[in-house]
Amino acid sequence: MKNAGFFLVLLILMTSCFGDIDKDIRTDLQFEGNEIFNISLSLEESLIFPFQPIDYFRLSESLAIPGCPDVTIDENNKKVTLVFSVKKECVNSLYVPRSGKIHLHYISKTVLESIVKVEYEDYTVRGMKIEGTRDFKKVNSLLNPNRRTESFQDLLIIDGNNSSSRINGDFTHELGIQNGLLTGFSSTGGLEGRNIAGRPIKMTQSTAKNYFVDCIEDGFLLPTQGSENWQIFRNETQATNHRMVYTLENQCNSIATITLEDGRLMVFRLTE
Repeated sequence: MKNAGFFLVLLILMTSCFGDIDKDIRTDLQFEGNEIFNISLSLEESLIFPFQPIDYFRLSESLAIPGCPDVTIDENNKKVTLVFSVKKECVNSLYVPRSGKIHLHYISKTVLESIVKVEYEDYTVRGMKIEGTRDFKKVNSLLNPNRRTESFQDLLIIDGNNSSSRINGDFTHELGIQNGLLTGFSSTGGLEGRNIAGRPIKMTQSTAKNYFVDCIEDGFLLPTQGSENWQIFRNETQATNHRMVYTLENQCNSIATITLEDGRLMVFRLTE
C-alpha cells in the first residue's frame, strides 16, 4: 500500500510538471508570434525611403512624407537625413509612431551600379529600436530597370526590455513606377539569425509581399498580400514552424495572421 501511495504521489507530481511544461511551450509560441510580427514590421516600415530618388526629398513637404520627418540634405555627399519626432499634425504616423534618424546615402559605384545605404541612428518605431545598416543596390539594366536587391548583416531589433533579435537578410524588390513616380513595390527574400531567446531563426517569403505607396502615405504600412514561413530552432534538427499571411480587409487596411505551430491563430492590426 505504501508503494502504491508513493507511485500515486509521483504520478501527480509528474502530471503537474508536464502541465507546467506545456504552458511554457504554449507561452513560448505566442512570444515567438509577437516577435515575428515585430521583426517583419521593423523591416518593412522604412522600405519606401530608399526606393525614392533624392529629388523626392528635395521637393516634398515634410507632412507628405511617411512619418512627417524634418529633412536635411548634404548635397556634397548626397546624403539625406530624416529626423522623426512626434507631431500632432502628422496624421500618417498615428499607427506607427517613429523617433530618431534615418540616413540615406546615395552612392554611385559605377556607371551601371548604384547603392542607397540606409543607416539608423537612435531610431525607434512602435517601441522597437533598430540598429545597423541596409544596402539597396540598383543595376541599370534593360531587363529589370526597376529592381532593387537588398542585403544586410547583423541588424538589431531591440524591444522595450532591451532584448534584441540579430538578423541577416537578402531580398529582391520590384518597383512599380508610373510617369517617374513610385506607385508600389513587391518584395521577396528571406532572413536568418537569432531571436530574443537566443534561438536560431529562419524566414522565407513563400509569396511576394505587395505594397501600395498611396496606402503607405496614409499610414497603412502592412502589405496588401503576401506570406512568410518562419522556423524557430530548438536544436540543430528540430524547429517549430509558424506562418504569417497578410490579407487586405478594406481599402488600405491589412491584417497579419500568424498560424502557430500548434494551430492557434494570432491576428495583428496596426489600427489597434
